[in-house]
Amino acid sequence: MADIASVLGSILGGHDEHLDGEARDAIVGALAEVIGRRHHHSAGPHLPAKPAWRDSELAPGVEMPGEGLHPLPLTPLQNGGIFQNSATSATAPVSITYQGQLQVPFRGERLLCNPSRLNTGGTASGVRLNAQIFVGVALQQAEIYGVDIELLGSAQAFGVRLTMRQAPPGVLLRALVTESYVPTTPDTISLTDLMILGRILH
Repeated sequence: MADIASVLGSILGGHDEHLDGEARDAIVGALAEVIGRRHHHSAGPHLPAKPAWRDSELAPGVEMPGEGLHPLPLTPLQNGGIFQNSATSATAPVSITYQGQLQVPFRGERLLCNPSRLNTGGTASGVRLNAQIFVGVALQQAEIYGVDIELLGSAQAFGVRLTMRQAPPGVLLRALVTESYVPTTPDTISLTDLMILGRILH
């Protein structure tokens, strides 16, 4: 208690002798409690540092506005994404619309597709899949003619990054995919994997 008393004297500049015994004891007791509590906290375990990925939070569980990179899958609206044709088949579709509806603000940057062919007749090998790509009603091309999405959307393609129009939630992204020509023998082309990679806001 002598150390605490000297601290009290230092705080009061040597005038603590003017305090009566009751006031002095009250102040010394309060100082002892504070010093003991600080010693207890300093000797106890320390909490680990907050992870770096949580530094951007406004509050626990509340993120600051930022960007992310996400895929937007486009779902075929006809025939399950299967182009099936023959010289005598007039009912099978040769054009399929693929569609995705935005749930977050989005700007597309990369198209990816992976068609497969079942060459039962042998003429599908030369058929190419062409598409017109729309964000809402805005064509994302410099010409209305369909572009070869097998070239543009190949996983091995280099330098094919796009800057598509940004769009808010609710907007539809569509690709109107058509065969370059109708196979003359029974053949099947399947395109079930078509997606757009792009930036989102969160």
